[in-house]
Amino acid sequence: MLKNSLPMSRKVLCLILGTVLLGGIIQAAAPNKDDLQSGIPSTNGHGAPLKVAVYEAPPFIFKDKNGSWTGLSIQLWEEIAACLGLTYTYVQMPLDEVVKGLTSGSCDLCPSLVLSIHRAGEFEFTEPYLYSHGAVVTLHKSLIKTISSFRGVLLNRKVLIIGMAMIFGMILFSLLLTFAERKHPKGHFSGSLVQRLGSSLWFSAVTMTTVGYGDKTPLSPIGRLITFFWMLAGVLIIALFTGAVASDITRAEMRGNITSFSDLTRFHVGCIEGSRMDSLLATMGIPAARYELPEDAKKGFQSGRINAFAGDMVSLEYLMNQRKLGDLEIFTLPDSALFYAFGVRNGLPQLSAINRELLDITLLPNWRSRAEQWTGPLNL
Repeated sequence: MLKNSLPMSRKVLCLILGTVLLGGIIQAAAPNKDDLQSGIPSTNGHGAPLKVAVYEAPPFIFKDKNGSWTGLSIQLWEEIAACLGLTYTYVQMPLDEVVKGLTSGSCDLCPSLVLSIHRAGEFEFTEPYLYSHGAVVTLHKSLIKTISSFRGVLLNRKVLIIGMAMIFGMILFSLLLTFAERKHPKGHFSGSLVQRLGSSLWFSAVTMTTVGYGDKTPLSPIGRLITFFWMLAGVLIIALFTGAVASDITRAEMRGNITSFSDLTRFHVGCIEGSRMDSLLATMGIPAARYELPEDAKKGFQSGRINAFAGDMVSLEYLMNQRKLGDLEIFTLPDSALFYAFGVRNGLPQLSAINRELLDITLLPNWRSRAEQWTGPLNL
């Protein structure tokens, strides 16, 4: 009986072991619950981490003191990647190389690009997460340039004609007054002919400019009549002169301001190579010196190669607040809307999920305040 029970025990043991092994195989082969819910590969589809292209573009992308990549766009991307469980590696390259990399598929994503219809067929974009617009920084006017501008106003043909008319009118009025007051040798216009002419000229200038010192007045009725007409003429001439000078100063100030791309034709402009502003300037037919980094433009200003630098408002205001461009003035280009988004190579399987997470973050009420922690106040 013992002999018959041994084979039965072995059969039961083998059955138990087989059941355990089969359960383990089934569990290992079954997909993970999270994977079933998301269906998102954590790599680029070839088993390697996503290649995220980065370049220096503060406050969106830049290196901190420890050499790690940080910024508004980096923080947003890393939050999305953590939510989706994506693995990635940063690859630094110039902006124009980023565009080529996304087009060729050698890199998978860039977290800071401006939407462009010209690049829509080359690679894809996510939904935008920040709005900006074009801007231009120029050198502050020095005292010498201000004096030079005012000198140019005074040498304007219209101003010169009115000024000559003033002088001619004062001389003519002085001669008439000297002739009319010759019968009063002890009056305000007495003395030698030179003295009388000098007194008349002084009185003429005081009357025309309405300063009204009152130290001299004509005594004869004819002199007073002449003075009355000169008062009227003086007021008119001064009004014309003031208006002409004010008009020329206003035009000179407007020539120094920048309100549209057409105004940039008066400047030697710089921009970031491969940027949206680079393509806009090329479309407008405006030649530009191209730089890899925004800080390189400072050398362009110092060397005199450029006297204006075009970019987007958020980046330029940030650089000016950080004093990385020097003492400059900033002007907006309201006819150039710029929308920041992620650039993604064609066919990236994670694009839909990235878009969903990006919208979940940027549509929250606190997104603007989060962005302003990097950019400073957004006056857009």
